[in-house]
Parts: sequence; structure tokens; C-alpha cells
Amino acid sequence: MHKLMKSTNKMKQKIIIENSEEKVMQFFSSLADKTRLHILLSIAEKPKTVNEIYDFVGRDKMTLSAISHQLKQLSNLGIVTSVKKGQEKFFELSDKFCWCILRDAFKQFDNNIKIKCKKCENHRSNE
Repeated sequence: MHKLMKSTNKMKQKIIIENSEEKVMQFFSSLADKTRLHILLSIAEKPKTVNEIYDFVGRDKMTLSAISHQLKQLSNLGIVTSVKKGQEKFFELSDKFCWCILRDAFKQFDNNIKIKCKKCENHRSNE
């Protein structure tokens, strides 16, 4: 009986690890796509509407529909969230993630981009 419980616990732990691995791969895959990275950078400091994101990414580079599609994917992964204010929907980086990793990656390559990390800001204010 004891061996069965150990085996069951190991299997549960393996499933949890595999699920986590999949989520980590999805997160980094999102960052590895140039369009999605531009979208994330466009909302790094403050929430923006899809049209503001479209302007940032470049109207000559892709369609508004393509931007919306990418935002939907990022939203489905929980990487971005949106808030509706009146007629407009504002997209922002999810506060479920620590965005310091993205900021630090840019620092490595001599670009001190401003990225607001609500998770770290909340953590510091609770100390």
C-alpha cells in the first residue's frame, strides 16, 4: 500500500512538472515571436488600445486583424489582460507574471527599456 501511494505521488508530481514545462515553453515562445514581442513592449509601461498597439507595431507591417489575433493568443495564455473602459478595450501586461525577466534581457543588450512589473511593485509595497 505504501509503495502504491509513493508511485501515485510520483506520477502526480510528474504531471504537474510536465504541465509547468508546457506553460513555460508557451511563455517563452510568445516572447520569441517578433510581433508578439513588439505587442508586449507596446504595453510595457501603460495599457493601450488595439489601435495604439497597431500604431506602435507599425501599420505598414501587419493588419489590425493580425494584431487582434495575436492579442487574443496572448490573452488566452494569460500573458496580457484587458479592461473595457467605455467603448474602448485597454490591453496590459498580466500581473501574474514577473516582467523583470524581459527588462533584464534587454539590459543585457544595452537597452534600458522601461517595463512596468506590477508583481514586483506589489511585492515591494508589502514588505
